[in-house]
Amino acid sequence: MTQTRRAATQPSTVALITFALAAFGPGLLQMPMMAYVSQLYAKEFGIDLAALGGVLVTLRVFDAVTDQLMGYVSDRTRTRWGARKPWIVAGGLLCLIASFFLLRPSGPVGLVYLVAWKALYDFGFTMIDINQQSWGAELTTEYKARSKITGAKAIVTQLGSLGNYVLPIAVAWFGLSESSAYSIDMLAYFFVAAAVIFPVTIGISFFFAPKGIALPAKRPELIGFLKSVRSNKPLWIYLASFTLCGMGMGILQIIFTFYDGYLKLGAWYPYLMTVFAITMAASMPLWIWAAGRFGKHKSYVVAVTISSLAMQGYWFVDVATMSLDTILAISFVVIVFIGAGASAIVVISPAILADVADYGRLRTGEQRTGGYFAFYLLTNKVALAIGAGAAFLLLSLFGYDARADATNDATAAFGMLFTVALLPAILKIGGALIIWRFPIDQRRHAVIQRRIVQLETRQLEARMPLAPA
Repeated sequence: MTQTRRAATQPSTVALITFALAAFGPGLLQMPMMAYVSQLYAKEFGIDLAALGGVLVTLRVFDAVTDQLMGYVSDRTRTRWGARKPWIVAGGLLCLIASFFLLRPSGPVGLVYLVAWKALYDFGFTMIDINQQSWGAELTTEYKARSKITGAKAIVTQLGSLGNYVLPIAVAWFGLSESSAYSIDMLAYFFVAAAVIFPVTIGISFFFAPKGIALPAKRPELIGFLKSVRSNKPLWIYLASFTLCGMGMGILQIIFTFYDGYLKLGAWYPYLMTVFAITMAASMPLWIWAAGRFGKHKSYVVAVTISSLAMQGYWFVDVATMSLDTILAISFVVIVFIGAGASAIVVISPAILADVADYGRLRTGEQRTGGYFAFYLLTNKVALAIGAGAAFLLLSLFGYDARADATNDATAAFGMLFTVALLPAILKIGGALIIWRFPIDQRRHAVIQRRIVQLETRQLEARMPLAPA
Protein backbone atom coordinates (compact mmCIF):
# COMPACT_ATOMS: atom_id res chain seq x y z
CA MET A 1 0.00 0.00 0.00
CA THR A 2 2.77 2.44 0.92
CA GLN A 3 4.69 1.78 -2.28
CA THR A 4 1.56 2.16 -4.39
CA ARG A 5 0.62 5.49 -2.84
CA ARG A 6 4.17 6.74 -3.23
CA ALA A 7 4.23 5.68 -6.89
CA ALA A 8 1.02 7.63 -7.55
CA THR A 9 2.52 10.98 -6.51
CA GLN A 10 3.74 13.65 -8.91
CA PRO A 11 7.52 13.37 -9.48
CA SER A 12 9.45 16.51 -8.51
CA THR A 13 11.09 18.74 -11.09
CA VAL A 14 14.54 17.55 -9.99
CA ALA A 15 13.44 13.93 -10.34
CA LEU A 16 12.12 14.59 -13.86
CA ILE A 17 15.33 16.33 -14.96
CA THR A 18 17.76 13.81 -13.51
CA PHE A 19 15.72 10.92 -14.93
CA ALA A 20 15.44 12.47 -18.39
CA LEU A 21 19.13 13.42 -18.71
CA ALA A 22 20.06 9.84 -19.65
CA ALA A 23 18.27 10.45 -22.97
CA PHE A 24 20.46 13.39 -24.00
CA GLY A 25 23.39 11.42 -25.42
CA PRO A 26 21.22 8.97 -27.40
CA GLY A 27 19.26 11.98 -28.64
CA LEU A 28 22.46 13.55 -29.96
CA LEU A 29 23.35 10.42 -31.94
CA GLN A 30 19.83 9.29 -32.85
CA MET A 31 19.64 10.80 -36.33
CA PRO A 32 23.31 10.23 -37.26
CA MET A 33 22.98 6.54 -36.39
CA MET A 34 19.47 6.02 -37.73
CA ALA A 35 19.81 7.87 -41.01
CA TYR A 36 23.02 9.74 -41.79
CA VAL A 37 25.61 6.99 -41.25
CA SER A 38 24.05 4.49 -43.65
CA GLN A 39 23.18 7.09 -46.29
CA LEU A 40 26.58 8.79 -46.10
CA TYR A 41 28.29 5.41 -46.38
CA ALA A 42 26.23 4.81 -49.53
CA LYS A 43 27.12 8.24 -50.87
CA GLU A 44 30.84 8.32 -50.06
CA PHE A 45 31.81 4.62 -50.04
CA GLY A 46 29.54 3.51 -52.89
CA ILE A 47 27.43 0.96 -50.99
CA ASP A 48 24.51 -0.22 -53.15
CA LEU A 49 21.10 1.11 -52.04
CA ALA A 50 19.24 -2.16 -52.57
CA ALA A 51 21.86 -4.12 -50.61
CA LEU A 52 21.82 -1.49 -47.90
CA GLY A 53 18.03 -1.70 -47.60
CA GLY A 54 18.12 -5.49 -47.26
CA VAL A 55 20.82 -5.35 -44.60
CA LEU A 56 18.95 -2.71 -42.61
CA VAL A 57 15.90 -4.96 -42.53
CA THR A 58 18.04 -7.84 -41.23
CA LEU A 59 19.63 -5.62 -38.60
CA ARG A 60 16.24 -4.45 -37.37
CA VAL A 61 14.96 -8.00 -37.06
CA PHE A 62 18.09 -9.01 -35.10
CA ASP A 63 17.71 -5.93 -32.93
CA ALA A 64 14.05 -6.74 -32.27
CA VAL A 65 15.03 -10.19 -31.00
CA THR A 66 17.64 -8.79 -28.61
CA ASP A 67 14.97 -6.39 -27.31
CA GLN A 68 13.04 -9.35 -25.92
CA LEU A 69 16.11 -10.67 -24.16
CA MET A 70 16.81 -7.25 -22.68
CA GLY A 71 13.23 -6.74 -21.48
CA TYR A 72 13.16 -10.16 -19.82
CA VAL A 73 16.55 -9.76 -18.13
CA SER A 74 15.71 -6.22 -17.01
CA ASP A 75 12.46 -7.31 -15.34
CA ARG A 76 14.41 -9.99 -13.45
CA THR A 77 17.22 -7.67 -12.33
CA ARG A 78 17.41 -6.67 -8.66
CA THR A 79 20.28 -4.39 -7.51
CA ARG A 80 20.81 -1.72 -4.88
CA TRP A 81 20.50 0.88 -7.68
CA GLY A 82 17.23 -0.53 -9.00
CA ALA A 83 16.45 -2.82 -11.92
CA ARG A 84 17.04 -0.38 -14.77
CA LYS A 85 19.96 1.95 -14.00
CA PRO A 86 22.88 -0.52 -14.34
CA TRP A 87 21.71 -1.56 -17.80
CA ILE A 88 21.56 2.07 -18.95
CA VAL A 89 25.20 2.54 -17.93
CA ALA A 90 26.24 -0.63 -19.77
CA GLY A 91 24.30 0.44 -22.86
CA GLY A 92 26.00 3.84 -22.87
CA LEU A 93 29.41 2.17 -22.86
CA LEU A 94 28.53 -0.05 -25.84
CA CYS A 95 27.18 2.95 -27.75
CA LEU A 96 30.42 4.85 -27.25
CA ILE A 97 32.55 1.93 -28.45
CA ALA A 98 30.45 1.40 -31.58
CA SER A 99 30.18 5.11 -32.38
CA PHE A 100 33.98 5.43 -32.29
CA PHE A 101 34.23 3.09 -35.30
CA LEU A 102 31.07 4.24 -37.10
CA LEU A 103 31.70 7.97 -36.84
CA ARG A 104 35.45 7.75 -37.48
CA PRO A 105 35.64 5.01 -40.17
CA SER A 106 39.11 3.75 -41.07
CA GLY A 107 40.63 0.84 -42.93
CA PRO A 108 38.52 -1.20 -45.38
CA VAL A 109 35.05 0.32 -45.08
CA GLY A 110 32.16 -1.49 -46.70
CA LEU A 111 28.86 -3.17 -45.97
CA VAL A 112 30.31 -5.68 -43.45
CA TYR A 113 32.06 -2.91 -41.51
CA LEU A 114 28.85 -0.89 -41.34
CA VAL A 115 26.70 -3.85 -40.29
CA ALA A 116 29.04 -5.08 -37.53
CA TRP A 117 29.40 -1.79 -35.70
CA LYS A 118 25.81 -0.73 -36.34
CA ALA A 119 24.60 -3.96 -34.71
CA LEU A 120 26.68 -3.24 -31.61
CA TYR A 121 25.42 0.34 -31.42
CA ASP A 122 21.80 -0.77 -31.80
CA PHE A 123 22.20 -3.28 -28.97
CA GLY A 124 23.64 -0.59 -26.68
CA PHE A 125 20.82 1.76 -27.59
CA THR A 126 18.31 -1.01 -26.85
CA MET A 127 19.76 -1.39 -23.36
CA ILE A 128 19.30 2.33 -22.73
CA ASP A 129 15.92 2.75 -24.38
CA ILE A 130 14.03 -0.21 -22.91
CA ASN A 131 15.33 0.38 -19.43
CA GLN A 132 14.73 4.13 -19.39
CA GLN A 133 11.19 3.79 -20.70
CA SER A 134 10.42 1.03 -18.22
CA TRP A 135 12.01 3.07 -15.44
CA GLY A 136 9.88 6.09 -16.37
CA ALA A 137 6.69 4.01 -16.26
CA GLU A 138 7.64 2.94 -12.73
CA LEU A 139 8.23 6.46 -11.38
CA THR A 140 4.47 6.96 -11.04
CA THR A 141 1.15 5.19 -11.66
CA GLU A 142 -0.84 8.42 -12.16
CA TYR A 143 -2.39 8.90 -15.65
CA LYS A 144 -1.48 12.57 -16.24
CA ALA A 145 1.89 12.40 -14.48
CA ARG A 146 3.05 9.75 -16.91
CA SER A 147 2.67 12.17 -19.78
CA LYS A 148 4.89 14.60 -17.86
CA ILE A 149 7.54 11.93 -17.38
CA THR A 150 7.55 10.84 -21.02
CA GLY A 151 7.38 14.51 -21.99
CA ALA A 152 10.46 15.32 -19.92
CA LYS A 153 12.37 12.48 -21.55
CA ALA A 154 11.16 13.56 -24.99
CA ILE A 155 12.19 17.19 -24.41
CA VAL A 156 15.69 16.16 -23.32
CA THR A 157 15.92 13.81 -26.32
CA GLN A 158 15.01 16.71 -28.59
CA LEU A 159 17.57 18.95 -26.93
CA GLY A 160 20.13 16.27 -27.71
CA SER A 161 18.77 16.11 -31.25
CA LEU A 162 19.05 19.89 -31.43
CA GLY A 163 22.74 19.46 -30.61
CA ASN A 164 22.97 17.09 -33.56
CA TYR A 165 21.72 19.86 -35.86
CA VAL A 166 23.60 22.74 -34.25
CA LEU A 167 26.95 20.94 -34.13
CA PRO A 168 27.62 21.01 -37.92
CA ILE A 169 26.69 24.71 -37.99
CA ALA A 170 29.12 25.47 -35.15
CA VAL A 171 31.87 23.40 -36.77
CA ALA A 172 31.49 25.42 -39.99
CA TRP A 173 31.29 28.76 -38.18
CA PHE A 174 34.54 28.05 -36.33
CA GLY A 175 36.26 27.19 -39.60
CA LEU A 176 36.80 23.51 -38.78
CA SER A 177 34.91 22.53 -41.95
CA GLU A 178 34.23 24.26 -45.24
CA SER A 179 30.49 23.49 -45.04
CA SER A 180 27.83 22.66 -42.47
CA ALA A 181 26.61 19.79 -44.67
CA TYR A 182 26.72 16.31 -43.17
CA SER A 183 29.67 14.26 -44.36
CA ILE A 184 31.92 11.45 -43.13
CA ASP A 185 34.41 14.03 -41.87
CA MET A 186 31.64 15.87 -40.01
CA LEU A 187 30.61 12.68 -38.21
CA ALA A 188 33.94 12.59 -36.34
CA TYR A 189 32.89 15.69 -34.38
CA PHE A 190 29.82 13.84 -33.19
CA PHE A 191 31.97 11.23 -31.54
CA VAL A 192 33.98 13.89 -29.70
CA ALA A 193 30.74 15.39 -28.37
CA ALA A 194 29.32 11.97 -27.44
CA ALA A 195 32.50 10.97 -25.59
CA VAL A 196 31.94 13.90 -23.23
CA ILE A 197 28.13 13.90 -23.01
CA PHE A 198 27.36 10.21 -22.47
CA PRO A 199 29.38 9.74 -19.24
CA VAL A 200 28.21 13.05 -17.73
CA THR A 201 24.46 12.78 -18.40
CA ILE A 202 24.10 9.06 -17.72
CA GLY A 203 26.24 9.47 -14.59
CA ILE A 204 23.92 12.17 -13.24
CA SER A 205 20.88 9.96 -13.88
CA PHE A 206 22.54 6.97 -12.25
CA PHE A 207 23.55 8.71 -9.04
CA PHE A 208 20.80 11.31 -8.52
CA ALA A 209 17.54 10.17 -10.17
CA PRO A 210 15.00 8.21 -8.08
CA LYS A 211 14.89 4.44 -8.61
CA GLY A 212 11.09 4.28 -8.88
CA ILE A 213 8.83 1.75 -7.20
CA ALA A 214 10.48 -1.37 -5.85
CA LEU A 215 9.79 -4.37 -8.06
CA PRO A 216 8.32 -7.52 -6.47
CA ALA A 217 10.88 -9.85 -4.96
CA LYS A 218 9.61 -12.69 -7.15
CA ARG A 219 11.24 -12.56 -10.57
CA PRO A 220 8.82 -13.06 -13.48
CA GLU A 221 9.19 -16.12 -15.71
CA LEU A 222 9.11 -16.03 -19.51
CA ILE A 223 6.03 -18.25 -19.89
CA GLY A 224 4.02 -15.88 -17.70
CA PHE A 225 4.81 -12.97 -20.02
CA LEU A 226 3.51 -14.87 -23.02
CA LYS A 227 0.24 -15.49 -21.19
CA SER A 228 0.04 -11.82 -20.19
CA VAL A 229 0.56 -10.62 -23.75
CA ARG A 230 -1.98 -13.05 -25.19
CA SER A 231 -4.78 -11.86 -22.91
CA ASN A 232 -4.07 -8.11 -23.16
CA LYS A 233 -6.51 -6.78 -25.77
CA PRO A 234 -5.47 -3.09 -25.39
CA LEU A 235 -1.89 -4.14 -26.18
CA TRP A 236 -2.91 -5.65 -29.52
CA ILE A 237 -4.87 -2.53 -30.46
CA TYR A 238 -1.83 -0.45 -29.54
CA LEU A 239 0.50 -2.67 -31.57
CA ALA A 240 -1.76 -2.64 -34.63
CA SER A 241 -1.81 1.16 -34.58
CA PHE A 242 1.87 1.70 -33.98
CA THR A 243 3.00 -0.98 -36.42
CA LEU A 244 1.43 0.92 -39.30
CA CYS A 245 2.78 4.20 -37.97
CA GLY A 246 6.18 2.57 -37.54
CA MET A 247 6.27 1.51 -41.17
CA GLY A 248 5.57 5.12 -42.16
CA MET A 249 8.31 6.37 -39.84
CA GLY A 250 10.70 3.75 -41.23
CA ILE A 251 10.21 5.07 -44.74
CA LEU A 252 11.11 8.55 -43.51
CA GLN A 253 14.58 7.33 -42.56
CA ILE A 254 15.60 8.34 -46.08
CA ILE A 255 14.62 11.95 -45.36
CA PHE A 256 18.27 13.07 -45.47
CA THR A 257 18.57 11.82 -49.06
CA PHE A 258 15.38 13.75 -49.87
CA TYR A 259 16.70 17.08 -48.56
CA ASP A 260 20.31 16.58 -49.59
CA GLY A 261 19.97 14.88 -52.96
CA TYR A 262 16.47 15.78 -54.21
CA LEU A 263 15.92 19.32 -52.89
CA LYS A 264 19.67 20.17 -53.01
CA LEU A 265 19.52 21.66 -49.50
CA GLY A 266 22.42 19.71 -48.04
CA ALA A 267 24.19 22.78 -46.65
CA TRP A 268 20.89 24.03 -45.19
CA TYR A 269 19.80 20.69 -43.76
CA PRO A 270 21.26 21.31 -40.27
CA TYR A 271 19.42 24.65 -40.13
CA LEU A 272 16.13 23.00 -41.15
CA MET A 273 16.57 20.29 -38.56
CA THR A 274 17.47 22.87 -35.92
CA VAL A 275 14.10 24.52 -36.52
CA PHE A 276 12.50 21.06 -36.45
CA ALA A 277 14.06 20.20 -33.08
CA ILE A 278 13.19 23.58 -31.54
CA THR A 279 9.60 23.28 -32.75
CA MET A 280 9.31 19.77 -31.34
CA ALA A 281 10.67 20.76 -27.94
CA ALA A 282 8.50 23.89 -27.80
CA SER A 283 5.36 21.93 -28.76
CA MET A 284 5.75 19.19 -26.18
CA PRO A 285 4.20 21.10 -23.23
CA LEU A 286 1.13 21.69 -25.42
CA TRP A 287 0.74 17.97 -26.11
CA ILE A 288 1.33 17.09 -22.45
CA TRP A 289 -1.58 19.41 -21.61
CA ALA A 290 -3.72 18.05 -24.46
CA ALA A 291 -3.10 14.45 -23.36
CA GLY A 292 -4.40 15.27 -19.90
CA ARG A 293 -7.32 17.37 -21.15
CA PHE A 294 -8.60 15.35 -24.13
CA GLY A 295 -6.96 11.96 -23.62
CA LYS A 296 -3.65 10.58 -24.83
CA HIS A 297 -4.95 8.57 -27.77
CA LYS A 298 -7.11 11.30 -29.32
CA SER A 299 -4.35 13.88 -28.98
CA TYR A 300 -2.01 11.43 -30.70
CA VAL A 301 -4.34 11.02 -33.69
CA VAL A 302 -4.61 14.80 -34.18
CA ALA A 303 -0.83 15.21 -33.99
CA VAL A 304 -0.07 12.44 -36.49
CA THR A 305 -2.58 13.92 -38.94
CA ILE A 306 -0.98 17.37 -38.70
CA SER A 307 2.56 16.11 -39.35
CA SER A 308 1.46 13.77 -42.17
CA LEU A 309 -0.53 16.40 -44.05
CA ALA A 310 2.25 18.97 -43.66
CA MET A 311 4.63 16.73 -45.63
CA GLN A 312 2.30 16.92 -48.63
CA GLY A 313 3.39 20.53 -49.14
CA TYR A 314 6.44 19.24 -51.01
CA TRP A 315 4.22 18.15 -53.94
CA PHE A 316 3.99 21.87 -54.79
CA VAL A 317 7.78 22.25 -54.98
CA ASP A 318 9.23 22.18 -58.50
CA VAL A 319 12.95 21.59 -58.08
CA ALA A 320 13.65 22.29 -61.76
CA THR A 321 12.06 25.77 -61.91
CA MET A 322 11.98 27.17 -58.37
CA SER A 323 14.88 29.09 -56.92
CA LEU A 324 16.81 27.69 -53.99
CA ASP A 325 15.51 30.51 -51.76
CA THR A 326 11.89 29.61 -52.57
CA ILE A 327 12.44 25.92 -51.91
CA LEU A 328 14.17 26.76 -48.67
CA ALA A 329 11.35 29.07 -47.52
CA ILE A 330 8.71 26.42 -48.24
CA SER A 331 10.80 23.83 -46.43
CA PHE A 332 11.04 25.96 -43.29
CA VAL A 333 7.24 26.34 -43.18
CA VAL A 334 6.64 22.63 -43.74
CA ILE A 335 9.23 21.69 -41.12
CA VAL A 336 7.50 23.77 -38.44
CA PHE A 337 4.18 21.95 -38.94
CA ILE A 338 5.89 18.56 -39.10
CA GLY A 339 7.76 19.26 -35.87
CA ALA A 340 4.64 20.51 -34.10
CA GLY A 341 2.80 17.28 -34.90
CA ALA A 342 5.70 14.87 -34.50
CA SER A 343 6.45 16.08 -30.96
CA ALA A 344 3.29 14.40 -29.67
CA ILE A 345 4.38 11.00 -30.94
CA VAL A 346 7.43 10.76 -28.66
CA VAL A 347 5.50 12.20 -25.69
CA ILE A 348 2.28 10.23 -25.86
CA SER A 349 3.10 6.77 -27.26
CA PRO A 350 5.22 5.53 -24.28
CA ALA A 351 2.70 7.03 -21.83
CA ILE A 352 -0.09 4.97 -23.43
CA LEU A 353 2.05 1.82 -23.29
CA ALA A 354 2.71 2.37 -19.57
CA ASP A 355 -1.06 2.29 -19.02
CA VAL A 356 -1.26 -0.91 -21.09
CA ALA A 357 1.40 -2.48 -18.85
CA ASP A 358 -0.73 -1.59 -15.82
CA TYR A 359 -3.64 -3.47 -17.36
CA GLY A 360 -1.36 -6.46 -17.84
CA ARG A 361 -0.28 -6.22 -14.22
CA LEU A 362 -3.91 -6.29 -13.13
CA ARG A 363 -4.59 -9.36 -15.26
CA THR A 364 -1.56 -11.36 -14.07
CA GLY A 365 -0.47 -9.77 -10.79
CA GLU A 366 3.11 -9.41 -12.11
CA GLN A 367 5.15 -6.29 -12.93
CA ARG A 368 6.47 -6.75 -16.49
CA THR A 369 7.07 -3.19 -17.68
CA GLY A 370 10.37 -4.03 -19.36
CA GLY A 371 8.80 -6.98 -21.15
CA TYR A 372 5.97 -4.84 -22.51
CA PHE A 373 8.28 -2.13 -23.81
CA ALA A 374 10.57 -4.77 -25.32
CA PHE A 375 7.63 -6.50 -27.01
CA TYR A 376 6.46 -3.18 -28.43
CA LEU A 377 9.98 -2.48 -29.71
CA LEU A 378 9.99 -5.91 -31.37
CA THR A 379 6.99 -4.99 -33.51
CA ASN A 380 8.07 -1.37 -33.92
CA LYS A 381 11.58 -2.19 -35.11
CA VAL A 382 10.32 -4.79 -37.53
CA ALA A 383 7.89 -2.17 -38.85
CA LEU A 384 10.69 0.41 -39.08
CA ALA A 385 12.87 -2.12 -40.88
CA ILE A 386 10.14 -2.96 -43.37
CA GLY A 387 9.52 0.75 -43.96
CA ALA A 388 13.21 1.57 -44.40
CA GLY A 389 13.81 -1.42 -46.65
CA ALA A 390 10.73 -0.57 -48.72
CA ALA A 391 11.92 3.03 -49.07
CA PHE A 392 15.30 2.05 -50.50
CA LEU A 393 13.65 -0.56 -52.71
CA LEU A 394 11.03 1.88 -54.02
CA LEU A 395 13.67 4.48 -54.87
CA SER A 396 15.60 1.80 -56.72
CA LEU A 397 12.47 0.70 -58.62
CA PHE A 398 11.69 4.28 -59.62
CA GLY A 399 15.26 4.61 -60.87
CA TYR A 400 16.43 7.16 -58.30
CA ASP A 401 20.22 7.44 -58.13
CA ALA A 402 21.60 8.64 -54.77
CA ARG A 403 25.16 9.28 -55.95
CA ALA A 404 26.41 12.82 -55.52
CA ASP A 405 26.89 13.48 -59.26
CA ALA A 406 23.73 11.68 -60.47
CA THR A 407 20.94 13.17 -62.62
CA ASN A 408 17.37 11.92 -62.00
CA ASP A 409 14.43 12.13 -64.42
CA ALA A 410 10.75 12.94 -63.79
CA THR A 411 9.88 9.34 -62.91
CA ALA A 412 12.60 9.24 -60.27
CA ALA A 413 11.40 12.60 -58.90
CA PHE A 414 7.82 11.31 -58.62
CA GLY A 415 9.12 8.17 -56.94
CA MET A 416 10.93 10.23 -54.34
CA LEU A 417 7.81 12.29 -53.49
CA PHE A 418 5.56 9.23 -53.44
CA THR A 419 7.99 7.42 -51.15
CA VAL A 420 8.73 10.29 -48.75
CA ALA A 421 5.43 12.19 -48.65
CA LEU A 422 2.36 10.21 -49.72
CA LEU A 423 3.01 6.62 -48.63
CA PRO A 424 4.11 7.47 -45.04
CA ALA A 425 1.03 9.71 -44.63
CA ILE A 426 -1.32 6.90 -45.63
CA LEU A 427 0.34 4.47 -43.22
CA LYS A 428 0.61 6.88 -40.29
CA ILE A 429 -2.91 8.31 -40.48
CA GLY A 430 -4.37 4.84 -41.03
CA GLY A 431 -2.51 3.55 -37.98
CA ALA A 432 -3.53 6.51 -35.86
CA LEU A 433 -7.23 6.05 -36.61
CA ILE A 434 -7.07 2.52 -35.15
CA ILE A 435 -6.33 3.99 -31.73
CA TRP A 436 -9.00 6.75 -31.81
CA ARG A 437 -11.34 4.73 -29.55
CA PHE A 438 -8.64 3.22 -27.35
CA PRO A 439 -10.20 1.40 -24.35
CA ILE A 440 -7.92 2.83 -21.63
CA ASP A 441 -8.70 6.49 -20.95
CA GLN A 442 -8.16 8.45 -17.73
CA ARG A 443 -11.31 7.14 -16.04
CA ARG A 444 -10.65 3.50 -16.89
CA HIS A 445 -7.00 3.81 -15.90
CA ALA A 446 -8.09 5.05 -12.46
CA VAL A 447 -10.26 1.95 -12.12
CA ILE A 448 -7.30 -0.26 -13.08
CA GLN A 449 -5.12 1.38 -10.44
CA ARG A 450 -7.77 0.95 -7.71
CA ARG A 451 -8.07 -2.72 -8.55
CA ILE A 452 -4.29 -3.16 -8.53
CA VAL A 453 -4.20 -1.66 -5.02
CA GLN A 454 -6.95 -4.07 -3.93
CA LEU A 455 -5.04 -6.98 -5.48
CA GLU A 456 -1.81 -6.00 -3.71
CA THR A 457 -3.68 -5.63 -0.43
CA ARG A 458 -5.15 -9.12 -0.70
CA GLN A 459 -1.75 -10.57 -1.61
CA LEU A 460 -0.13 -8.82 1.36
CA GLU A 461 -2.81 -10.02 3.75
CA ALA A 462 -2.45 -13.58 2.45
CA ARG A 463 1.27 -13.52 3.26
CA MET A 464 0.83 -12.07 6.77
CA PRO A 465 1.11 -14.63 9.63
CA LEU A 466 -1.98 -15.21 11.72
CA ALA A 467 -2.03 -13.48 15.11
CA PRO A 468 -1.66 -15.85 18.12
CA ALA A 469 -4.88 -16.77 19.88
